[in-house]
Amino acid sequence: MIAAAVCLFLLFTVLLIKYIALKKQLRSFIKQIELREDAEYNRPISVDGFDKDIVGLAVSLNRHTDIRRTLDVEYKRNKEHLNNIISGISHDFRTPLTASLGYLQLIRKSGELSDKNAEYLDIAVQKNILLKELSDEFFELSKPEGISEETAAESINLSNLISDMVMEQYGWIQKRGISAGFSISDGIVIESNRFYIMRILQNLFANAEKYAFSNFGVSLSENDGRITFSVSNDTDSKTNIDINRVFEPFYKPSSLNEAGSGLGLYVVKCLSEKLGARISAELDVNGIFKITVIL
Repeated sequence: MIAAAVCLFLLFTVLLIKYIALKKQLRSFIKQIELREDAEYNRPISVDGFDKDIVGLAVSLNRHTDIRRTLDVEYKRNKEHLNNIISGISHDFRTPLTASLGYLQLIRKSGELSDKNAEYLDIAVQKNILLKELSDEFFELSKPEGISEETAAESINLSNLISDMVMEQYGWIQKRGISAGFSISDGIVIESNRFYIMRILQNLFANAEKYAFSNFGVSLSENDGRITFSVSNDTDSKTNIDINRVFEPFYKPSSLNEAGSGLGLYVVKCLSEKLGARISAELDVNGIFKITVIL
């Protein structure tokens, strides 16, 4: 009886030691798996002392992780290649298009056309302008996703920059009789990428110009270190906006105005994310559409 009890005790002790060792090794196994999630961590999972089934699991995980990393590298390379193709096509397309538009405008200025031909020329000019805008937006599409280096930051007086760019909107605001309201706080300075900030502002103002029906607003404020910038406008009754899709590439609200590629706000979203900014869109009960960027 005593011998049996001793054997059971020894067996229990051995099993307990193995259980504790297995738990310790499993914790090490889990930690190594978590480390493998980091793309910069290249060491394979080490499973010394594990039984053959767990060793097989580790080998399989190592193999699948290596396959995933290979696919990630190929994906990034193919994506960069596609962006370069888009950029190249856009550049090659824009050069003759710009020249063509210049010649059409020279013909218009000559004043030697009949009324009917002048009308046709105006249509051709407008179509060329639209094609140039599309080309520019496709060129911008290749850059927000294709730039991988750190964004170069510099000191920017955001208040002055926005005020200057708002003044540039005066022409279309006055021509269309738009009611404009601006609330821009003075002295707001940020450290950011000037090119990205200007592209964000240009695209937001271009979007407002395209769809504003009777009013247009811009605001900039700072509260507890949080800088909030917004652009708002109303739309006509024929414009239907799906607020959940406004940042999707190629999305355009259904309206009589079908100009543009639907890439403007998508580019804004991409650039905002690169700057670490938050961006949102809302449409209130009065039909006021507003884009807000929080830096």
